[in-house]
Amino acid sequence: MSLSAEARAQLAAQQAVLVRALMARGELPPDFDVVRLRAAAASLARKRARAMARAWPGLARALGRRFDGLFAAYAEAATLPRQGGPLADGRAFAHWLAARGELPESGRLQALAVDLRYIGSPDGLGVRRGPACKAAWLHQSRRLIVAVWLPWFGERWLSIPLGRGQYDDGFRTSRTKH
Repeated sequence: MSLSAEARAQLAAQQAVLVRALMARGELPPDFDVVRLRAAAASLARKRARAMARAWPGLARALGRRFDGLFAAYAEAATLPRQGGPLADGRAFAHWLAARGELPESGRLQALAVDLRYIGSPDGLGVRRGPACKAAWLHQSRRLIVAVWLPWFGERWLSIPLGRGQYDDGFRTSRTKH
């Protein structure tokens, strides 16, 4: 059975209303069970948070009990990136936290690692094809972290202590290949 252009346009509009409602960004569509629709929306939000936490375990762990509330506030303001899945969602969340001054050092390190391998775009993340050099200042532990990624050679990380930090996180010069 083939739908007319008008019927397809109407169906697309109804689907858009449903998707906005499921993402908690719009009015509820008519003729839907409000309780079930809200339960489905809450379930999708929890699924998104769990997926991001699996992709960014250090960040989720560092935020501890604050993770759920902070991620819910971020997710309410930001749509899921089109490219990169939970890794891109986590990168956008880390950026959102940094803008609020709430990105922990472990999140800053994870963001640095992602930025070495991926290029950010309005749609999310794309795979980096060439070499990259990134740096991050860890204020609390007073370290400058410099990382280089060469596709044919792997990663090199250098931790430069710049004074007496509040704690020693055990992070040293390391060599990794992924």
